[in-house]
Amino acid sequence: MNATLGSALTTSKQSNGFVVKNPNQVINSFTIRDKDSAAATLKLNGTDQINQLKDLLKNYDMTPISTNDLAKIGSMLYQNGLIDEQVDSMFISGNNAFDANGQQTDKDVKFNAIAMFNEMLTATQGVAKANPEFAMESQQGYQVALHSLVGANQAINALAYFSNSPHSNLSVSERA
Repeated sequence: MNATLGSALTTSKQSNGFVVKNPNQVINSFTIRDKDSAAATLKLNGTDQINQLKDLLKNYDMTPISTNDLAKIGSMLYQNGLIDEQVDSMFISGNNAFDANGQQTDKDVKFNAIAMFNEMLTATQGVAKANPEFAMESQQGYQVALHSLVGANQAINALAYFSNSPHSNLSVSERA
């Protein structure tokens, strides 16, 4: 008997990426409308950090952004303790496009990160609502996914506030 098991066990890691259903969405429940909230979301301490962040973001918009750019921003935020490892991972994964070998693809394709992270969170919550056993059986994994997506939504909206702010003198209240 001559059987080839290798091909039967091969699983593709290919994913065409997350398809944003509402690419024009810029406002959602995570939208930040004031500098103090944006600074608090990213745990920014003082005007120096805000100015550095605004400098980094001056050439970026969170609504047309690529995985490469999102990964660069996420890595900088993580290295400075402004986001955690799970949120950084969401930024690095970007639009979740991968080839059959699991390598990221379409890293320069621009997408609306505000809409994408919000829709990913809604989809994850929808799966758990439709299949409560999913959330219960993999409770730890589900909680990590929720934490990552909520954090990504909070961070991307804070970044959107700072990248779109017309004010050159943004500051935070430094009351103890």
